[in-house]
Amino acid sequence: MPVMTSGGERGMARFGLWLLLAATIIGLVDSIFNYFSPANGIHGTEGALLVIGSTVLQLIAVLLILGHVVRGWVGWLFQILILLDLAGTALAAYLLDAYLLLALTGLGFIGWLLQLVRATQPAAPQGVLP
Repeated sequence: MPVMTSGGERGMARFGLWLLLAATIIGLVDSIFNYFSPANGIHGTEGALLVIGSTVLQLIAVLLILGHVVRGWVGWLFQILILLDLAGTALAAYLLDAYLLLALTGLGFIGWLLQLVRATQPAAPQGVLP
């Protein structure tokens, strides 16, 4: 029997994905700016370039999940990889003193948590009291 989800849970999961997507896109723009802007101490560094690459991979993973291209165990693998990417980006942003990127990564983590919302039990049949 398939697991039934309420509209609120499905809406919260969808909102979480969109929040994660928005934070990833803005984080990518910020990391590109940090790499090319000579106004900061991290422009042109390998660490800043690594953050750009990992954020691009995260963006691709989020788009694949949002478009329902990946499902099942591959979808869960992507979920784990996104979590690892968020943790690595947060550490890199902290070490590179890129605090806007660190805040965006935290926002992305909140979106990642929200999109995991799923019903764990089937809905009760109508007219049956627990």
